[in-house]
Amino acid sequence: MTLLSPWGETLDPKNIKTEYPRMQLQRDSFFCLNGEWEFQITDGSQPDRNTGWERILVPFALGSKLSGTDKTLKPNETLWYRKKFNYYLTKNRVILNFEAVDQCCTVYLNGLLVGGHEGGYAPFEIDISNAIKQENELIVRVTDQSDQGNYAYGKQKMEHGGMWYTPSAGIWQTVWIEELKPASVMDIKITPDLDTKKVYVHMTGGFTQAVLSVFENRKLVHRGITVEKEYVIPLDEVHEWSPEDPFLYDLYVETEEETIKSYFGMRKVSIHTSYDGHARFLLNNRPYFLSGLLDQGYSVDGLLTYPSEEAMEYEIQTIKEMGFNCLRKHVKQEARRWYYLCDKYGILVMQDMPNGGGPYAFPFVAVKPNLGFKKAKDSDYEKFGRSNAEGREIYYRELDQMLDTLYNNPCIFAWVPFNEGWGQFDSAEVTKHIKNYDTTRLVDSASGWYDQGAGDFNSQHVYFTPFKVKKEDHRPLLLSEFGGYAYLEWGHSEAEKLYGYKKYTDKIELNDAIFRAYEQQILPAIEKGLCGCIYTQVSDVEDECNGLFTADRRILKIDAKKMKKINAKCIGSLK
Repeated sequence: MTLLSPWGETLDPKNIKTEYPRMQLQRDSFFCLNGEWEFQITDGSQPDRNTGWERILVPFALGSKLSGTDKTLKPNETLWYRKKFNYYLTKNRVILNFEAVDQCCTVYLNGLLVGGHEGGYAPFEIDISNAIKQENELIVRVTDQSDQGNYAYGKQKMEHGGMWYTPSAGIWQTVWIEELKPASVMDIKITPDLDTKKVYVHMTGGFTQAVLSVFENRKLVHRGITVEKEYVIPLDEVHEWSPEDPFLYDLYVETEEETIKSYFGMRKVSIHTSYDGHARFLLNNRPYFLSGLLDQGYSVDGLLTYPSEEAMEYEIQTIKEMGFNCLRKHVKQEARRWYYLCDKYGILVMQDMPNGGGPYAFPFVAVKPNLGFKKAKDSDYEKFGRSNAEGREIYYRELDQMLDTLYNNPCIFAWVPFNEGWGQFDSAEVTKHIKNYDTTRLVDSASGWYDQGAGDFNSQHVYFTPFKVKKEDHRPLLLSEFGGYAYLEWGHSEAEKLYGYKKYTDKIELNDAIFRAYEQQILPAIEKGLCGCIYTQVSDVEDECNGLFTADRRILKIDAKKMKKINAKCIGSLK
């Protein structure tokens, strides 16, 4: 049996992910290259131009069911893509965009080297104006070291199983072309300031002047003109963004030659000692309890890639309907459309940096911390799997790419540079680096353990024992991982060996255990200072059967109405 999600089962190969990928800088020009491509794997040599090519569906990575092939790229091999397409030529600049390619790629168009990229998670663009013709052949050369190299790889591992997942490689998000005029807006950075009722806009591009218009529910609330690349939008009244009311302002920027559309949300994340004497998270200057889920972002049929926009919407909306207000995107950077949907539907996001380094010493990163030994200096690079200096430099480059890509999304309230010591190093310096770039969000410096005291809150992972509040310092306390209760729903899983922190054979017992954990551990802890909790996890992933959804998203294991009531109690306790 081939396990597919409902969206994977009904996938139209001629109509794959045709939505505009970059919602905060939209222009009319959009030519999608998703669909049928060709691929070939070699030992590093050039591919045969005439033979050996096989069919693959882009943007589903090599190894995923929806790609059409189950092949795995080895670290010493090279993956080649080929796509032939026709294009109507104009006098504008032509930009080729890749939303993500895992891990490193070189791009050729009509026999010319046009560019490349290192790192498997960030979008990138290449100017192909001098190479594009009416009839074109696009070649993409990809290498992927997975967990054997210096780049971030997240949960992928060549020897997968348990909490580590099947490795995939290659193009795993939308490929598209757009055209730019000389006076185009190249980039936009938006910083809302709720307290002053202002929005700071920074732009780049070849334009000499720009008109900025802001709409609230289609009503014009501000219009101004600037000859600079910076502009401050004043708002007389502010409609705040929150999970309960995820209001987004529409922003239009008109230059001499184009109009781009963007959006922003007015929200503020901060920390303050509240009326009850505990340090609390504040959303829009009011105490706010976070109740969320750990989100691996894996699909049973697309692996790293959701099968469709509808699949993402269904998952986010169902999570909202269960009363959750938060997701922790775990050691993965998602497609930009996913963050747009979180902005639109109202989900706060803790964004992890995908982990790298290695190999990790299991006793050090998993056994000792769960026995209570959670203190170690992360300047000991070898112990944390970070002895490679080049790998540490690459980490910063990939981190900066993530910060740049996701800066404008109001849904993101915290950055998580390291998880459970996986490739952790110099976390205090990394935290300072993030804070220098982004002063509007919190930083979970070392999620789980090996905390150096540099983060904005105390972030704890508790699985094998009941959670009890142990205030270690003055910072807010977040239970950033707990639960992980496993239950196998037969016919909806491909698990080879059931993995979870507590295992159940009866769904009623599973539900009782989850609700008991919230009633007996989470709710009493809130009055003692607990500021939020993240249950593990959204869905089953391969051997991990501890999701609220099955891997194919066809069954919800939890009683949704009861879950909503529990979440309402938790969130309402601070209102």
